[in-house]
Amino acid sequence: MKTRTGFILATALILAACGFKPMHAPNAFGGSNVSLKNITVEMQANEKIDFLLAQALRDRMGDNSATPYILRVTPKSNRASLGIGADDVATRYDLVMNTKIELVDAKTGDIVFRNKVRSISTYGAPRDPYGTVAAQANADEQVAAEAADQIIAKLAIYQARSTSK
Repeated sequence: MKTRTGFILATALILAACGFKPMHAPNAFGGSNVSLKNITVEMQANEKIDFLLAQALRDRMGDNSATPYILRVTPKSNRASLGIGADDVATRYDLVMNTKIELVDAKTGDIVFRNKVRSISTYGAPRDPYGTVAAQANADEQVAAEAADQIIAKLAIYQARSTSK
């Protein structure tokens, strides 16, 4: 029992010494005060997959309005066939979403942060038309969720760096 307590104490001291600050636990170990509640999501496109991305971002950040920052999200998606069968019909597809993000100061209109994320989902296209539609819908949801996770991570890193200066 003493060795376990000693190990935990030593680990805590090592992490404190290296400057580790947990991003998602602002009060633990003197971490940075990262809050995504002060950002409103604004989509620049209006397709189904764009709606899924906006929904995924709002699920993670909250449905905020009248905030000091606006996150402008411009997604572009395309599908590319990967596997071609003997009958010259595609059997696998890649769904790629390239998303530009801009964090804008709502008062001044200045862009304070700009970045890009890329997410990919591969899916199979069975011969059954319903199966293909279901696989596409699943890929749309997966690529939107992955893009939202990457956007949240990039925003959290930006905010952590800007508050530590």
